[in-house]
Parts: sequence; structure tokens; C-alpha cells
Amino acid sequence: MKKAIKYIFLVALITLVSCSQDLLDLNNPNVPTTATFWKTTSDMQLGLTATYSQFTRRGNWGRWIYFRYDLTSDEGFSNSPWTELKNWTQFLYTNYNFVEGNGIMYKSHYKQIFEANQIISYGNLIKPTSVADSLVKNQIIAQAKFIRAFDYFNLVIMFGKGEIVLEPSKPGDVYPAGTSDQLYQIAIKDLNEAIVDLPEVWPAADKGRITKGAAYALLGKIYMQQHEWQLAKDAFNWLVEGKGVKYYGLMDKYSDNFSHLTENNKESVFEIQFSDANQTPTDMANGSLLDDDISTMNLGNTRAQFMGLKGKGWCDGQPRSWLVAEYKKELTLTSTIDDRLKSSMFYPDIFKDNAGITFYAGSVKKWNAAWGKECFFRKYTDEYFKGTTDYYSPINYRVIRYADVLLCYAECIANLGDVPTAAIYVDKVRNRPSTNLPKLQNSLVPEIADCLSSPEKFLKRLQMERALELSFESVRWIDIKRWGLLDTQDGLNELIARDPDFQNFTIGRNQVMPLPQIEVDNNPNLNQGNY
Repeated sequence: MKKAIKYIFLVALITLVSCSQDLLDLNNPNVPTTATFWKTTSDMQLGLTATYSQFTRRGNWGRWIYFRYDLTSDEGFSNSPWTELKNWTQFLYTNYNFVEGNGIMYKSHYKQIFEANQIISYGNLIKPTSVADSLVKNQIIAQAKFIRAFDYFNLVIMFGKGEIVLEPSKPGDVYPAGTSDQLYQIAIKDLNEAIVDLPEVWPAADKGRITKGAAYALLGKIYMQQHEWQLAKDAFNWLVEGKGVKYYGLMDKYSDNFSHLTENNKESVFEIQFSDANQTPTDMANGSLLDDDISTMNLGNTRAQFMGLKGKGWCDGQPRSWLVAEYKKELTLTSTIDDRLKSSMFYPDIFKDNAGITFYAGSVKKWNAAWGKECFFRKYTDEYFKGTTDYYSPINYRVIRYADVLLCYAECIANLGDVPTAAIYVDKVRNRPSTNLPKLQNSLVPEIADCLSSPEKFLKRLQMERALELSFESVRWIDIKRWGLLDTQDGLNELIARDPDFQNFTIGRNQVMPLPQIEVDNNPNLNQGNY
């Protein structure tokens, strides 16, 4: 799969639009059209490669989405010298057409939806040449439906609403606006249909493609956001207790989940495939900003550059220091510090706590006094194999890990009232060999050991367990929305205690970002609502 993304075909990204014919129209036989291209499953496969490639763009998982999911949550913040960018992580919105704040994310997700819609609509018209060809066709459409569902899921989380686009777009099209529930229902339908045709596992050459397990996991996550706990549990069950359990497990070493040397492993349910094979200027072609140009497209993840250690990267994003105290609150069974801390963050005591450790090819050997009490991201930086960072990180981004699925499953079970069973799945994550924490009931920290005494206490503890396991993995913003911490003053006060940026938060408004104003102006069906 990673190799496939390196070689993206221009033909797969053609703009398939129908124009009115007149005497001035000339047909170029070298340029495919909707009438000439969508003929075979090979054409569909090219289209699918292009659709996958959209994940690596800067409006998707290549860059800006992390500023919303990681830096706007209570786990991170921005101290960027780019004031407008920083403001968007602090709920201070003035320019509703700020490209890096909301514009490019909205645009990129709908571009990917457009690409998926082509596969689904035109692909359904293709007549397979054999039983095997029919299987390939159905698998391609199923992958496109997952991608469309995933885009709508993210649009709901970020914007709370959006346009309902289920067919290939044409210039001048105006689409109905969809509420969060309507967009979720589209995603749920897509996923249920995709599950039928997605394989449980792919051959080695296609490893990294979307699987049945990924679809079940995303379906469970959508149901969780709607507090449909039984439906969510049923979806996760396929991975945790059902037929899919043989494919998944926890890696013994926590840090293997964030290395380019151990990608698409048994803990990976769905990950974005990045590559450093095409080290061109980021989003640039021939010196011009052409983010649609794929002949020279950078396929690396730029997160490491933007979130890197001060002096090594831009350091536009940093972690909140409260997490260090939480990681250190409970020692392992061998009386050491939770290894997830050193895998996730650079923090003031890292050299003392991890004697002999060095970073960035040995160029960082001690804490810089100028850093003071600041903390920095280590997870998903490339410090373990580069002397300095750049825009071409090849580290795949694990959007859904099996540890996340186990903790989600526990949350569903606890919300259904069965705390003892829910604790089993949390303990699986805590007992990973490299983490080596005691079972919840055996913890020497009273508040942790007591969490099994009621569903309410357990669910509150689970909020912290998720932070410790999944910090800086773009799930925290989704979590705090689901838990209702953004809906009440008590919840907001809890967030403010960890992250002062939430003092700018307005309940009933800042749960979502404003839509790009240009989109509202172009579509009379859209409105800003509370913005």
C-alpha cells in the first residue's frame, strides 16, 4: 500500500465534469473523460489510489488537522509566532476564511468525498469480466465508502454540520445542508455496506488498506459519539471478542506504534500511509502553491516539522505539562515511571528519569536551560532516526489503534452498567509488557483502585486512562466532546484547570468551528448558526 501511494497516477485525479457542447469544444484524445475512463476495475483502482492519497494532503492528515484535534484539546496548545494560527487553537476566530484554521480542512475533506463519490457512482456502472473481477470491484467501492464515512465523521466533529454530497460534483451544484445526525447516518449506512465487502485482512502487497476491522471500529466510534452504547459495543465486538480478534493485539513495546520501522502491525486498525520517497517542496510545484499538483507532491507527514522540539522543528505546538504529573502519579510493578511518558513527551526531567538517553542522533544530550519547565512533543517526531526534522516524515499515522478499541469497548460496557467486565479491557492496556502497570483494583493510588466502586467513578477514571494511553493521537478533542465536558460550566472548569485556553471557550458555540464563510456565501443552504 505504501508503495502504491508513492506512484500516484495523474489520470486518477482528472476533473470529471460535463460541459455543454458547442462548436468551440474540442476533444483531446489524450485526456480521459467520464465517457472514456471509468471502464474497468483497473480504472477504479487508479481512482482509489488518488482517493487514498488525499489523506496525505495538508488539509487532511498531512498537517492542519492536528492543530484542531491535538492543540485545541486540553492536551496541547500553540505558542506559534503566527498569531492567527495560534488564535484558532484558543477559540479566537475573527477571519472565517482563514485557510489554515478551517478553510483547507473543509475543502480537503470534500475533495476526498468527491473522489470517493466518483468511484462509488461510476464504479457501480462497470460490468465485471469475471467472478474475481466482481470481487475486486466490490472491495474498491467498499474502501471508497469507508473513506467517505470517515470524512463525514471528521466534518461532524470539526464543524457539526456540512453539505450532503453523495454524487460526483459538477460546477454550479448546490447541495443541501446536513445536520450532525444526518451526516452520521450517511456514514453509518456507508460503513454497514462496506463491512460486507471489505476483507478481514489484505495480502502483504496491499497491507495498509482499509479492512473490515477498520470499518467496524469507525462504526463503533460514530455510535459512541451518539451515546448509542449497545450499538457501539456490538460494532467493537467483532474486533475484541468476535471473528476479528485473531488479527489484532497490543504490541509489547508501546513506542513501536509510532515508528516507521514497525508500521501496519497487529495493533494497527487503520493508519495513514506516509512516505519520504518524494521530497519535494511541501505543497509546491515549480515554485508555486499548487496543492492539487501530484506530479511533485510531497507524500511525507509534516507534523514532525510543525510540532518538533524547539531548535529542531518549528515548535508551533506543545503538550500541556499536567500530563507529566499524571504519568508519574502511578509507578509500574517494578517501581519505574510509566514508559508511555518518555515515548510521548520531552519533559524537564527526561534525562534524569531515563539515564543515558539521547535524541536526534545524539545531538540532544541534556535539557536546555532555556527550555525551563516547558514540554515538547516526542510522539510522532522523527528524533529516533534523524539529527533534525523536516517536512518528509515517513512515519504512518495510526488513526485507530487496537488499544483505542479496547478502551472504547470498556467505555461502552461501563455505560451499560458492567464495571467489572469493563475493567478487564482497561487492564489489558495497562498491562502491556512495556507499560507494566498493576490492574486497576490493585493500584496503590487510592483514587484509581476505588474507580471500580461505581460506573460514574470508573468512567471518570477511564477519561484519564485514555489520555495516558492515547495522548497526542488526535482523539482527545473527540473524547471531550463525547463526554460532555464542553457542554456545562462544571466540565469547562475542569478543562480550564488543565488548559487556560478554555477560558476563551463559549458554551453552545465553540464546540465546533465556524464554516468557511466562502462556502456559506456560495451555498444558500448553509448557515453559520451561532457564529
